[in-house]
Amino acid sequence: MSNARTTLLGQDASEGALLTVGSAALLLVATVGVFLVAPALALPTFVLFGLATVVSWVRHQAETARLLTLVATVSTVLTVTFITVYLFASAFPAVGEHGVGLFLIPVVDGNVRWFFWLDAVFPSGETYWNPLSGAYSLIPTIWATVVVTTISAFVAGPLGLFGALFISEVASDGVREVVKPAVEVLAGIPSIVYGFIGFQVLNGFIQTSFLDDGASFLIAGLVVGLMALPTVVSVAEDALSSVPRSMKDGSVAMGATQWQTMKSISIPAAFSGISAGLILGLGRAIGETMAVAAIMAAGVGLSNPLFDVFDAGATLTSLIATNYGSASESTIDVLFVAGVILFVIVAGMSVLSQFIERRMKEKLRGQA
Repeated sequence: MSNARTTLLGQDASEGALLTVGSAALLLVATVGVFLVAPALALPTFVLFGLATVVSWVRHQAETARLLTLVATVSTVLTVTFITVYLFASAFPAVGEHGVGLFLIPVVDGNVRWFFWLDAVFPSGETYWNPLSGAYSLIPTIWATVVVTTISAFVAGPLGLFGALFISEVASDGVREVVKPAVEVLAGIPSIVYGFIGFQVLNGFIQTSFLDDGASFLIAGLVVGLMALPTVVSVAEDALSSVPRSMKDGSVAMGATQWQTMKSISIPAAFSGISAGLILGLGRAIGETMAVAAIMAAGVGLSNPLFDVFDAGATLTSLIATNYGSASESTIDVLFVAGVILFVIVAGMSVLSQFIERRMKEKLRGQA
């Protein structure tokens, strides 16, 4: 009991704080319970919790703030846990029914072949996704996601790094105060607007300049890369700005030029933050839906050849967006598998960014 009290209110809480803050906590638990049993009655209970929290905040602000931060943390952990469990549980029936067939290329006679066979490098026009005939191969959408993400990385990576270097190391204070907010505003533009502009502007240019018939992976990758650019620039610039000024001044004092200082001091010291910005930007690129759906058709098929960036096809996210509304129960399960793939990819990127950050900290401290 004492441990629970200390966790909830801290070590110096009075009996009055225990009564008021404890009442608010009990009302919160009651609100959750009522919501699960009788959702229609949850609103009055939540109002009582709000009133109790206000009274508790007025009388015992520190203890109430501790309670609210604890509630926010627990709610976040539980929400992520529930989403993860529900996502994997919903995808399990499709994996049990179709097995590895979800990740193989079907052939005309009904057999399957591995994607990494040599003849799959130049695939023929086969049916990969047709719920009516039971074709549920996710390989084309995975490949389309890889192509679009790779193109966006080549756009957002170099441009984001050089943009962050300019804002942090080159631009004057007046220019920095104008440019950085302007770049961050780009992140607030709705993705459908990016997709519409990309389709109208870039699509016509590609058709005229490259004699291509329509929207393609290249256009989608360019647009998604531009969408990821504000995230990369903002995070990388913050990382570069956090490099101690003494390190830069010491480099200049030894006769290094500004570019040599940026290349040899600023970028290595801020590499963990720069890589984190790039990974966050690519995470948005992988999870982008509306811009890709607005640019490319919803057709599911492998490009021929695979490296043809002027071909088009649905990514994992656009496949979910364009199919879930009219999908059958078995198709919904397969779409959950696509969601699990996206979840695993983004989670892996997050783990990778943490590993890079830890290694760079050890290197800068002389431990590696």
